[in-house]
Amino acid sequence: MKRRMGPDERRAAILAVAREEFGRRPYAAVSVADLAAAAGVSAPLVVFYFGSKQKLYLEVLRGAVDRIAEKLDAVPGEPSLERLAATVELYAGYAREHPAGVLSVLRGFTDESQPEAMAIVGELRTALTERLLADLSATGVTVPGDPTVVELAVRSYLGYVDSAVTQWLSMPPERRDRIGPPHIARLAVGAFTGSLAALT
Repeated sequence: MKRRMGPDERRAAILAVAREEFGRRPYAAVSVADLAAAAGVSAPLVVFYFGSKQKLYLEVLRGAVDRIAEKLDAVPGEPSLERLAATVELYAGYAREHPAGVLSVLRGFTDESQPEAMAIVGELRTALTERLLADLSATGVTVPGDPTVVELAVRSYLGYVDSAVTQWLSMPPERRDRIGPPHIARLAVGAFTGSLAALT
């Protein structure tokens, strides 16, 4: 006889399903009924625990962003290009282990119909931008002209990393497994330093 889940277990099960569903499909394509069916509960129970699909989505995003930020904050070392490469390698490794969570974050950043979701992911982007600017400053590289150009390069670099990781995760396993996080890190750092070299 199947054991009946307690309230905390049931809520956790719905949240786990939501991570997978929002990672696989855009917010608008996922219904409460879909989430309920995947979790093996009723649609009203999903609403009972989370209030609405949007609130559940925001909780998924907040959890994913917090986990990514915690991992990146733990990267050791002083600001440098080496730390930059280590940060990208860790991010790619985390994405490989938790693809649904990372993909849900990437979708949340571009979904203009969900400004609260964009704001949550924007917090992570801002923190990463500040970290990258610190890494850049430590290298002694100077870019003439408006500092805004450097910030644009940094934010564009983040977009490059996200695009590379998304494309990597979408590859068939036999192709994806031929490329590891260190490859993604080297590509990303090369793209970043190359874009800066074009400005000097």
